[in-house]
Formats: sequence, structure tokens, C-alpha cells
Amino acid sequence: MMSHAPADLKRKRGRPRQDEGPDPEQILKAALSAFAKYGWAGTDLRNIAKVAGVDSSLIVRRYDGKMGLWRAIVDNVSCTLKRWQAMDEQTDLPVRDRLCLMIEGFVGISLDQPDLGRFFIDQISEVGERRTYVIEQIWSVHRGLVMPLLKEAEAEGVLPPGCNADIYHSILVGAVAMPLLTRTVSLPGIDTAQQREAFLHNILSLFAMRESATHGGRP
Repeated sequence: MMSHAPADLKRKRGRPRQDEGPDPEQILKAALSAFAKYGWAGTDLRNIAKVAGVDSSLIVRRYDGKMGLWRAIVDNVSCTLKRWQAMDEQTDLPVRDRLCLMIEGFVGISLDQPDLGRFFIDQISEVGERRTYVIEQIWSVHRGLVMPLLKEAEAEGVLPPGCNADIYHSILVGAVAMPLLTRTVSLPGIDTAQQREAFLHNILSLFAMRESATHGGRP
């Protein structure tokens, strides 16, 4: 009598399907770090594969090469921003509380992806397709998500006196990103929970005059 192997055991040889293999987040995290550190020209798929613990051929198949992988990084960041904003939209809360929640969410994303700022700066430094795509999918998406709230906060006097919502947004992004760009010097312990909380505390104190978004009445 012949026994039949389960369906998930039959596929042992040949090319793996695109959805097989490691978690895509694992590859994208390694790729983001590589592009941030080495730039477009200096980034090598083999090095990314080594850090991610996969074969470079898997990356080529899954993302159709270097440009496809690069776009996947940008798209992933854009989707993360949209998911974060959708979760934190609570229009029944006072403006200051919603401002705190927005800042807390943005700081959380930035701490989880500390190489994002360096990646963004490098990609917008040269005019071309990549610059345009990064601005459209990251900067413009983030700005479009938060500006209605910042305009409301400006109108209600929640922002510091005389503060313009557009300038506030740019300074907030810089205040979060710059310390992470220099974290090996200025924030050597930022990976610890205590230092992450201290970083958030300082940003909220500076930009929302409050220690924690949770103090503002999150249900």
C-alpha cells in the first residue's frame, strides 16, 4: 500500500513559492538598515540576505531585484503610517489628547525603525524617481494624516503661541528623527524600555506639554 505525504510536505524541491520562506518583515528590516547605512549604490542584496538569514535568490524572486525591494521598504513604511493613524483616530477626545496620541504613535514607529530617518534623508538627497516616490509615499502620506489634527490644534490654541501647524510638523519630525540618527553617540541606551519611555516623555513635554498620551483620557 502506498502512503501519501501531506500536501505541505510534498513541496521539497524546486523553486519555493513567493509566499514561502521567512517573514517579509525580517527581510525589509535588514534592507532598510542596509540602504540607510550604505545608500543606494553601496547596498548589496547578498549582504541583506546574509543579515536576514536568507538566500539572495529568494530576495530576487520575491521582490524582483533591488528596486523592487527598495519599493517594498517604502510601501511598508507607508502602510505602517496609515495603520497607525487609523488605530489612533479618536475624534471624541479633546484636541490635546489626540495630539498626544499622534505624537506617541509617531515616536513608537520611529523607535521601532530607528534607521528610517537616515534612509529618508539619503533617498531625498538626489533628484530622481526614488526621491519622488519617497516624498509621495512617506512624507506626503504622513503629512496628510496629521495636518488636519495640527490645523485643529492651531485653531484651538493647543499649539504653542504663534506656532504654525506646518512648521510644527517639520520641527516635530526633525526632533524625533535627529536623535535617532545620532543614537550611537547621543542615545546609546535607546533600545531599553526605560530609555524609550524617557525619549517619549521628553518629546511629549516639548510638543504637547504633557508627559504621556495615556494621561489625556484614552478610554
